[in-house]
Amino acid sequence: MKKILLLLLLIPIFLLPSEFSIDKAKKIDRYLKKLAEKKRESVILKKVTFDERDLNSYLNLIYTKRYAREVKYIKLILGKNNFVSGNMKIVLRGEKYKNIPSFLKDFEINFEGKLFCNNYRMRYEFEKVKINGTTFAPEILDEAFGAAQSGYKVKKSMFDWFKLLPGIKSLKTDYKKLIIFY
Repeated sequence: MKKILLLLLLIPIFLLPSEFSIDKAKKIDRYLKKLAEKKRESVILKKVTFDERDLNSYLNLIYTKRYAREVKYIKLILGKNNFVSGNMKIVLRGEKYKNIPSFLKDFEINFEGKLFCNNYRMRYEFEKVKINGTTFAPEILDEAFGAAQSGYKVKKSMFDWFKLLPGIKSLKTDYKKLIIFY
C-alpha cells in the first residue's frame, strides 16, 4: 500500500517535464525582470514573442508560486486577435479562507474571452465562464464578486483594468503566441 501511495505522489513529478519547462519559465522571468529594470523611454516600440508553452511554464512554475499560491494549475490557450481561453484549478486553504464554504474552496474554472490593452494597462473581458462544469454569465459572477467585498471601501470587478508589469507597454496574442511590446 505504501509503495502505491508513493508512486501516486511521484507521478506529477514525472509528468512535469513533458508539459512545463523550468528553463522556458526562467527565460521569461529573466526577461520580465530585465524589462522592469530598464528606465529608458524609447520612441521605437520593440517586441519580444513567447510561445504558449513558455508562458504556461512561467505561469505554473514561477508566477503562481510567487504571487498566486491558491492557483494550483493554469493553462492558457492563445488565439489570434487577443482571444485567450484556458482553465485553472484553485484551492483555497488556510486561515485567510476559513469563512468560505467548503464547496467553494476547491474548484476548476474554464474560460474564454478577449484581452484588451491601452495606456500601459490591460483587462480581460470574459465571454464564457464555467465553474466545475456549470456555465455562469460573467456579469452575474462579477455581481457576486462585488457583493462578497462588503467590507471594502473600493470594490474590484472582474472586468477592471490593471497596470501592466513595469517596462511593458502593451500585449498582443496570436495563434499560440504572446507578443510583449516594450
